[in-house]
Amino acid sequence: MVEGMTELLEEISQQPALLSGLRKYYASPGAIPAKSLRKLVRHWPPTVVFTGMGSSLFAAYPAQAYLAEHGVRALVWETAELVHHHLKFLRGDILLVVVSRSGQTAEVVRLLKSLPAQAHVLAVTNLEASPLAKCANLLLPMMAGPQATVSTKTYSCSVAVLMYLALAIAGKPPGPLTQEVLSAAEAQENILERRDELIPPIVEFFNRPPYVALMSRGPDLASAYQGALMLKEVARLAAEPISAAQFRHGPIEIVDPNHRYVLFARHGKTGKLLLKLADDIRKSGGRVLLFTDMPFDNLMNVRLVRVESRRMGLGTIVDSVYMQLLAHEAALRAGLEPGRFKIADHVTRKE
Repeated sequence: MVEGMTELLEEISQQPALLSGLRKYYASPGAIPAKSLRKLVRHWPPTVVFTGMGSSLFAAYPAQAYLAEHGVRALVWETAELVHHHLKFLRGDILLVVVSRSGQTAEVVRLLKSLPAQAHVLAVTNLEASPLAKCANLLLPMMAGPQATVSTKTYSCSVAVLMYLALAIAGKPPGPLTQEVLSAAEAQENILERRDELIPPIVEFFNRPPYVALMSRGPDLASAYQGALMLKEVARLAAEPISAAQFRHGPIEIVDPNHRYVLFARHGKTGKLLLKLADDIRKSGGRVLLFTDMPFDNLMNVRLVRVESRRMGLGTIVDSVYMQLLAHEAALRAGLEPGRFKIADHVTRKE
């Protein structure tokens, strides 16, 4: 570890190099074998169910959005709900994609023991000796290296692996995604190199609020959910992820100058709607941390963070670095050890 660097910051800083190695692996022919993939289900294209807990669940949003855009039915389903309430949904025409950093959390282990005979498992995990990896019919390694603190590099790597899988399911070549992963890794590197310049103004604007709402739509919902998790786990802040559309249906009444509202608004089908919401919150006295690649001129009550456009839903790989660094600095300023659990376990082994 670099002197003066926390363990969490060290792991945050490893992400660009890990993504670079991951893209080389998954861009190679046969990394996701088409024949083995199709043998997992009775019919093709399948209905895809992505399942996981925490970061592993959130990482699937971009892949789910991509598949839906290409006419493939795809769902993101929390493992705890799937295993206890919806297990009969898993028929022979379902491609079940189980995502888990450790491959041994309580819900994943229960799911593996409860699966109907016709269900086959495609696993995305960081530990190839885990129960999940051993039970899988097809294993896609996360390739994130050891993760000693909260999910940072395992999240970024999960997003990328699941997008490679989505392209394989949709029958698309991996080349464009490989270029996009490389570009996202370079953007991460740029943020990390400039963190002493970029992060302090964001932290000052943020100022440890009593409540934070993080919002977006489409694939960037991943950034809202993962960002809220970072703020809770690392900085012990009351952070709520919510669809920007749902926020208009009543929760907007909570807008208060003491709160902070984090919006991820990239150009796309709902980008302008997100900017309108940011403007309405601002006008109502709420203070908005806005990540966007679109013009936004009225900066009263707004801290603007310019981000680049990202294809294939990979914006979250870049957004998450900002949120990781924000949570890290907020924890330090509160006298906390960033990334260390006090109540939860590193691997959740009980439901």
